[in-house]
Amino acid sequence: MDKRQTGAYGEMVAARFLRKKGYDVLDVNFHSRYGEIDLIARDGDTVVFVEVKTRADNAIATPGEAVDRRKREKIKKTAMFYLSGLEDEPGVRYDVVEVILSRGLIRRVRIRHIPGAFD
Repeated sequence: MDKRQTGAYGEMVAARFLRKKGYDVLDVNFHSRYGEIDLIARDGDTVVFVEVKTRADNAIATPGEAVDRRKREKIKKTAMFYLSGLEDEPGVRYDVVEVILSRGLIRRVRIRHIPGAFD
């Protein structure tokens, strides 16, 4: 898999994971002039903006460490744009979902959900 395919696979795995946890996935790969948000979901009365990071299990850093200050600011601006189109004023949360892929003969996936990863 190339980088784009790996990212799309991780987003699919993360969306399925969140649905199993009872989240309602509202949008995938939401784009605005400010940036892109991988997943937008609803957790009760809260709209959750989710950054998905997918890496191989032999990566040096954790996937979530790639969500730096600049990326967080882009996500927040895009989230504000998304929220401006809603009639209600829901609670807001920013989560990170790490999808870690094994490279062995048996492909395993580990998921780490970090609710409220940044504010």
